[in-house]
Amino acid sequence: MLKDPYLFSTGFHLSYFPLGDEVRSLVEAENWEKLDQELKALTSADGRLFQFLKRFHEFSHIEFIISIRDALNEWEEDGIWHDDGSRVFAFSLSLTLAADEVRGGRLAVRPKGQEAFREIPTPSFGGIILFLTGTYGFEHKIHRVTEGQRIIVAGWCT
Repeated sequence: MLKDPYLFSTGFHLSYFPLGDEVRSLVEAENWEKLDQELKALTSADGRLFQFLKRFHEFSHIEFIISIRDALNEWEEDGIWHDDGSRVFAFSLSLTLAADEVRGGRLAVRPKGQEAFREIPTPSFGGIILFLTGTYGFEHKIHRVTEGQRIIVAGWCT
């Protein structure tokens, strides 16, 4: 259950989640395996990120991936509109160290079936975009990164 529908009247809410120096160091070192372990702890039922997200929506489990999109990747392209199926709630936690150097890579959110959408730029490190899924009649996509590198934790709550 969504705890404050007003916060999500546009389908998303931008907030901040404090990440420690350890996470920043792992991103800087590109130690994705250790970072994945750290994120597993944060998203476990007693983890800080799990508890943070519980303030916005009821759920029992978090799935996540570390998503790295880079303008230098020749295969970089716009994503497709999708609604995350039966997942009730989603988030995009920025691990991007130089968000001001990223062009493109914006998260787009819209009510299903509508042409108009809202775009949210990649937030700075620790910025988190919480957004609604198809369960609430919304869909989203990521635009291609045209300059720089966008690193985020894409997560889904079930």
